[in-house]
Amino acid sequence: MELSYKETFETGTQAAAVGGFTTVIDMPNTKPPTINTTRLDEKKARAEARLFANIAFQGALISDQNELREMKEHGAVAFKLYLNKALETFDSANDEQLRIALLSAKKSNALVTVHAEDGNAIRNHQRASIESGKASINDFLKAHASRFEVNEVNRILKVSKELGVRVHICHISIPEAVQIANHANTTCEATPHHLLLNNKIFRKQGTLAICVPPIRSENDRSRLWNYFRRGRITILASDHAPHTIEEKKLDVWKAASGVPGLETSLPLLFTQVSNGKLSLRRLIESAATIPAEIFQLPNKGRLHEGFDADIVLLDPKAKTCVNASNFLSKAKYSPFDGMRCKGAVAFTILNGEVIAQHGAIVSSPNGKVVKNRCASS
Repeated sequence: MELSYKETFETGTQAAAVGGFTTVIDMPNTKPPTINTTRLDEKKARAEARLFANIAFQGALISDQNELREMKEHGAVAFKLYLNKALETFDSANDEQLRIALLSAKKSNALVTVHAEDGNAIRNHQRASIESGKASINDFLKAHASRFEVNEVNRILKVSKELGVRVHICHISIPEAVQIANHANTTCEATPHHLLLNNKIFRKQGTLAICVPPIRSENDRSRLWNYFRRGRITILASDHAPHTIEEKKLDVWKAASGVPGLETSLPLLFTQVSNGKLSLRRLIESAATIPAEIFQLPNKGRLHEGFDADIVLLDPKAKTCVNASNFLSKAKYSPFDGMRCKGAVAFTILNGEVIAQHGAIVSSPNGKVVKNRCASS
């Protein structure tokens, strides 16, 4: 894989294991991208015997109905649609082409996960800024204005309702977008960096904290947290996006977007439990039970007879400090660097075997490729 310098199956799943994730879901925007069955099978074959956590794969949303159905039969648990055009298999700004692709998903009863930002609007604003010599963090934030997210959430949910397609809104960052998703009875997710940070982080970290959608205002963050705490945001997602430090320290228009999250998400959220700001039940539901249901992962997400023995044990009294230089991920940076946490992952049990203990990998890889319930064996 061309992007293995950013992360490999070994380093990514090791990071997951020490961070308390027993199953992760791969994104299709790799090089080469997961746009057909051949690419999907290549990834599955490459992952075998290299996994320190279980992994499920997404395909990119494509308009070819037969190819999409075959990807699902080969185990794809969902199909990602990048309305910001980060990965473009068709012109998602074209309503007719969007409908054709969504109908392909519907005919296979497939879940479509959505990055909801207006790619054309973002690029137009970025182009105008570059031509005017503007390249500050504020210019980047304006190019990713909240209305570009809200408008696309509205658009995709309107079309998906008309067609009867299952969709899930990824890494939501605007409270108004949550309201729209709730009104449409659509699941959505939020990340720890959108739930716990506001745009003041850019004063400290600059482009290191750039992600899309971007980290928003304190008012947005506070309302987003309340929605998550109350269950109006369905699940928690790390949105782990590893890059090199060099890629992150470019100017705002060239800097890689995304932050690593596998080794920080659970300690950060359990700290909120320790501080009485989140119930333990809500954390478990949002990080384990409900994600397994949404993505139809068999025998995952619950402590129950017949389910896989994927178990995370936390030490609730442990006090730690986020130190990105010690990450097992290749991405050695974090917007949470230096933040103190209460509660740490003590043991991660994967398929009945202790795979990680107190921040270290203690066993050989025994993770499996997880397929959806409808996949052929």
